[in-house]
Amino acid sequence: MENLKVFSSYKHLLMLGILLGLSPLAMSAADKVDDIVNTGVARAEEGKASQKRVDKIAASTDKIVSKYKRELKVIDGLKVYNALLNRQVEDQELEKLHVQDSIDEIAIIERQIFPLMLRMVDSLEQFINLDVPFHMKERRNRVAKLKESIGDAGITASEKLRLVLEAYRIETDFGNDLDDYTEVIEVNGKPRKVNVLRFGRISLVYQTDDQLYNGVWDQKSRSWQTLDSTEYANHIKKGLKVARKQIAPELFILPVSAPE
Repeated sequence: MENLKVFSSYKHLLMLGILLGLSPLAMSAADKVDDIVNTGVARAEEGKASQKRVDKIAASTDKIVSKYKRELKVIDGLKVYNALLNRQVEDQELEKLHVQDSIDEIAIIERQIFPLMLRMVDSLEQFINLDVPFHMKERRNRVAKLKESIGDAGITASEKLRLVLEAYRIETDFGNDLDDYTEVIEVNGKPRKVNVLRFGRISLVYQTDDQLYNGVWDQKSRSWQTLDSTEYANHIKKGLKVARKQIAPELFILPVSAPE
């Protein structure tokens, strides 16, 4: 720009010389100076335009570079995500193998569980028939329903096993509770309605409503034996009241068979 100022000043001097009557040679030199100055100005303008283009290209390049860096970060994130998905797919493939192995094992277990359940139900039925005879109708009906359930194709193997185990649990609980119910049994050769008191599987006794007849189940002979009413009538009556929750639990005496 300073060169332009110099040229401009020189131009003014030449024009001043023309006004003062300089020679035509001086005027020719002034024209050349004008051409040089104009060329310099044009080049300066071109330089300014070129600089603007360079600045624009530089700004565009910066945007492209920034976008490229962002894309690189996205790509790195996708690589990490893909690696995670690959590990998940591998884990799922292993899980599929484990599930298939489990399915194969279940098929084997199902083939083995049905004979086992049948043996369990047969054993339960035999146990009930040989056990102290309380709630026999209810217990035998439970076994009959179990046999029907095992043969029912609409019931899953797990549900069948649950029913069998539930029946075993009920029979187990019978050995730990106090219970009373009414039943018709033969007393002195005649059928009578009696009140039966069951103390687990330890003692099973009966008493008529008038308390004149009392008896106990003898497991050895598998029959009812008469009890001395003067000795046991009041105790059996008290036990019946406890079982019916008519009085608070208290001590009462029942005949118990000797352990075998």
